[in-house]
Amino acid sequence: MPDPFLRIFSEFSLSECDFFPNYPLSRLTTLRIGGPARLLAVPKSTLVLTRLLAILNEEGIARTLIGNGSNLLAPDAGYPGVVISTRALHEFEIKEQTITAGCGARLPAVARAATRAGIAGFSALSGIPGTIGGAIYMNAGAAGETVGDRILSVSAVPRDGGEPIRLLREECLFSYRKSIFMRRSLIVLSAILTGERLPVDTLLARETAALAHRRLTQPLELPSAGSVFRRPENDFAGRLIEAAGLKGLRIGGAEVSERHAGFIVNRGGATAADVNELIRCITHRVYDAFGVRLVREIEILGE
Repeated sequence: MPDPFLRIFSEFSLSECDFFPNYPLSRLTTLRIGGPARLLAVPKSTLVLTRLLAILNEEGIARTLIGNGSNLLAPDAGYPGVVISTRALHEFEIKEQTITAGCGARLPAVARAATRAGIAGFSALSGIPGTIGGAIYMNAGAAGETVGDRILSVSAVPRDGGEPIRLLREECLFSYRKSIFMRRSLIVLSAILTGERLPVDTLLARETAALAHRRLTQPLELPSAGSVFRRPENDFAGRLIEAAGLKGLRIGGAEVSERHAGFIVNRGGATAADVNELIRCITHRVYDAFGVRLVREIEILGE
C-alpha cells in the first residue's frame, strides 16, 4: 500500500513548505518536553496551510498545529502524524489604528509595535509568549486586557482544510480563555486588530510596568507552559495551590514553582508523565483542601 506521507512531499515545493521528519517536540514547546513528531511541516503561506490541511484530511493523517508552543504539553511518545508549525506566517503590518497579523506573528512583537504606534490595549499583552493564532484560539490575556477585546475580524479555516471563513469580533464568542475557534476546532489564519489612540509615553509606561510585574512574579528563568490551571470563580489557582502547601512539590524534573504556584516548571529532564502526575496531584490536593476542582488550562498536544 502506498505511503500516504509520500503524497505530502510530492504536492509541495521547498519554496512552499519545509518538512522535517522525526522532529523533537521538545524544541517546539516552551516546557522543553516532548518526543518526536513523525513529520513537522512549516507552510510558508496561509494558502499552502489550507491545502496541506485538505490533503492530510483526504489521506486520513493525524495533524495538529503549533504556534509558539507556550500553552502546550507534548507527549513523551511524540506524535504519530503531522505537526504543522505556523512560525513562517509571522508577518504583521500596522496602518493607523489597524493591525493585520498572520497567525504565526509573535504576540509580544505585535503588542510592542502597537504600543510604539500609540495604539492602546496591548501593553499588558507584550509579555505573553504566544502567537496571534494561539492567543486568539484561547483568548489569552493579562491584567484585564485580552486579545479578544482587540479583534475586528479573524480569518480561519476548518481543521479539515475546507473553505476559509471570516468572523467579526462578535461572532468569535470570546469569553474567559474561550472562543469559537476552540469550540469548533477552527484554525486561525490571520486577524485584524485595533485599539484606541493614546500618547506613546503613557503606553510605554504601562508596558514597562506590566513586564516588570511579570519578571517579579513569574518563573521566567525556567521552562514552563505558563498558567497550568484556569482561574476558579472568585479566586486564583496559584493562591489555592500555595495555600494547600504545594509550592516546591516535585515529581521527577517537574516542580510547582516556588515563585508562582500556578506554574509548573521544568527543573531539568522533566517528562510529560512527570507533569501529568503533578497536575493530578495538585488537582486532588486542592480539591481535598478547599472543595475546588481546578480545570487545566494548558493543552495536551494531540488530545
